[in-house]
Amino acid sequence: MHQVIKVGHRGAAGHAPENTLAAIAAGIASGADFVEIDLRRTADGELVALHDATVDRTTNGTGRINRLSLRDIKKLAAGDG
Repeated sequence: MHQVIKVGHRGAAGHAPENTLAAIAAGIASGADFVEIDLRRTADGELVALHDATVDRTTNGTGRINRLSLRDIKKLAAGDG
């Protein structure tokens, strides 16, 4: 018998803004065995949970993550997450 492992992709993308705390919580609440997120490094060397190389698609901002500071990224909105 094979076991199926349920993985929440980018948290629970489709149920909450991807790679956000809300998406991680939704993945756990939906019974995922694992929750996968993506990490990127900011210009000042901090890690943030974002999939794309830019913030354009998933936030209300623009720019490359590796050229923005953590302070800059914290000012952005990513939907409800």
